[in-house]
Amino acid sequence: MKILRIAVGVVVGLYGLFCLFPIGANAAWKLGLIHPADGHAARLVPLWAATSWPQLIVWAAVVALFPVVGWRLVRGRPAFRLYLTAFVLDAALWWFMQSAEAYQQVFTPAELQMDYDMLLGMAVAALAIWWVERRPGAEAASA
Repeated sequence: MKILRIAVGVVVGLYGLFCLFPIGANAAWKLGLIHPADGHAARLVPLWAATSWPQLIVWAAVVALFPVVGWRLVRGRPAFRLYLTAFVLDAALWWFMQSAEAYQQVFTPAELQMDYDMLLGMAVAALAIWWVERRPGAEAASA
């Protein structure tokens, strides 16, 4: 059980760090630090332009919760409520962003489907966290 808890913690923490990359790229573009002329990054410019600073700040704050959850899981501390909060807020922000016209124009249908796959993975992680936290006897027995 301890190994599962650590594995889920690492995956959740890495997910949060992974989510910081698009936020950082958007912020870098808004600050004039990058100027994509072609390729994948250039394709994202309309979405970056449509994303406001307050939205980026809230998104960064929400995804910063995931590494905290991962750390709490690795350290053996309760994390389910914090994860659930981060999951619900992240899903709400995703829905808000995904409903924007710019988001629909920038991504292909296959890329849009990946969003649902990631939400499913987040739900599975929530179930795994709930399960390892509901079984305190299993934690002691496996140590």
